[in-house]
Amino acid sequence: MGDAQLIVTHFCIPEHVMCVAALGEGFINKTFLVKTSARQQYILQCKNRSVFPNIPAMMENISKVTHHILSEGGNTFRLVAAKDGKWYHKDTDGEYWACFTYIPDTYTFEHAVDIDLVRAGGQGVGLFNSQMAGFTGFLEDTLPGFHNISYRFEQFAGSLKRAQSRSSDANESNGISHLEEVSSLVEEVYSRKEQMEAFWELVRSGTLPRRVSHNDTKLSNFLFDKDRQVVCAIDLDTVMQTTVLFDFGDAIRSYSNPFPEDHPRLEEVKMDLERFSAFSQGYLSKAAWFLNKEEKTHLAFSALYITYEQYLRFLMDYMDGDTYYRTRYPGHNLVRARSQLALLKSMEAQLPAMQHLYRNRVGVPVLSAFQPF
Repeated sequence: MGDAQLIVTHFCIPEHVMCVAALGEGFINKTFLVKTSARQQYILQCKNRSVFPNIPAMMENISKVTHHILSEGGNTFRLVAAKDGKWYHKDTDGEYWACFTYIPDTYTFEHAVDIDLVRAGGQGVGLFNSQMAGFTGFLEDTLPGFHNISYRFEQFAGSLKRAQSRSSDANESNGISHLEEVSSLVEEVYSRKEQMEAFWELVRSGTLPRRVSHNDTKLSNFLFDKDRQVVCAIDLDTVMQTTVLFDFGDAIRSYSNPFPEDHPRLEEVKMDLERFSAFSQGYLSKAAWFLNKEEKTHLAFSALYITYEQYLRFLMDYMDGDTYYRTRYPGHNLVRARSQLALLKSMEAQLPAMQHLYRNRVGVPVLSAFQPF
């Protein structure tokens, strides 16, 4: 990766750059704060090309989305063009960099600390979906199969096969321990396979309409002001056109659990129904106007679908030797997987109550096909 202090000179920043400092610990990208001689500051980000195979298309998607939001009078960051006119700079190592304005006096939260923040987060996700509801352009599918559970099952089968191959090699005892360690977790994956594929078919068939979705609506991907009201969505790398229920479901996964997604004390991990209700209230206050009956019908189950997918992905990455998500310690992805499974089981136990809330709030019946275990 190139020197960030040098890379920033390739972008059209009018102010004098004072320094470039590392910012945060993102799972995927490396991010820097660009401090200038003026009030306006910037974000410089090295995109992960092993995760995003088509970064030019991704940056074009982000440009279209931010332009649409700004043209509608909404608030978001502004991309800064490179000096060659592109929305990115490719350095001599082949790494892709992007630059955009920093929004001052804003804050992020790793998890929702109280009900008011949960409700505000729901308004933020609903607002983003609502702002993009009138978008008539085209976005590239930059991450084929991103929330496609059939594709994830194919990947998972490959990971399992590789783990089995390693376990048969007497010279790799680590492979044996990994496979034995996750055998019960693998069973949990396949016990829900048919149910999750049925939901994906609603997406694939268009029963749930394609709209612009963020696809990574965890709480830390929203900026809040000092009053803890949502300012805008950030981290738009995954914006694509699919069902907005993925945004809702991923947000519930993040907001309704009082603990981080890698919380090790599994008995404490749960979906808080009060948080679920507060988020739903906030979300529907912004998004109910454009959602159709099928979307409203399947809102509750989307939380189970996304939590299940994240469980599968953490488990898969652990079996593969931690090649996708950044980890802070050995076994971190296994801790994440177990925590997500605990959250999923809590959701399954409360699905009737979740569906009852929606029946009362949106006035549509729930599908009997999606029932808890």
